[in-house]
Amino acid sequence: MREPLLAAALAVASGCAAIRPPPRPLPPPPDPYALVLDDVDGHAVSLGQWRGKVLLVNFFATWCFPCLGELPLLEELEKRRGAEGLQVVGVGLDREGALVLAPFRRFYGIEFPLLVGADRFAEPGLPFAPIPVLPTTVLVGRNGAVLARWNGVMPRTLLDRLVERALRQRAPPD
Repeated sequence: MREPLLAAALAVASGCAAIRPPPRPLPPPPDPYALVLDDVDGHAVSLGQWRGKVLLVNFFATWCFPCLGELPLLEELEKRRGAEGLQVVGVGLDREGALVLAPFRRFYGIEFPLLVGADRFAEPGLPFAPIPVLPTTVLVGRNGAVLARWNGVMPRTLLDRLVERALRQRAPPD
């Protein structure tokens, strides 16, 4: 009596394992250089134009106090390290888009590019999406690989170290 019951249990157990589908590989992350957004002046801007540079992409909103505190640090960082190949890009996620971002840029004297992200980064699919917290910053290496991503304000010394390490990497050959 035990043998047929054991055989049935083994058949069921092995059958369950056999019908489980093999794991599917995760799709590759979207190419950061494929991201095209309008700037605050209404011109289409592709992150691909900075291929070979280190990109620091900062997602923010004008109403976000930690974001406001971080912007001068990002501005200073690009002025200090831009000649070495760093490009800071801000992506404003205000729903009103350029209507609030253009005067915001003028008021704060922001010189790095400001792009209009509005509600587009709530769902996955776009490079860097979803953006769950503001500010969110992504560091992209010269080869287009995402080197770091963090939510909230990064301490200045840690940010400097991450950028320094990324700038030391060589650009890929053309």
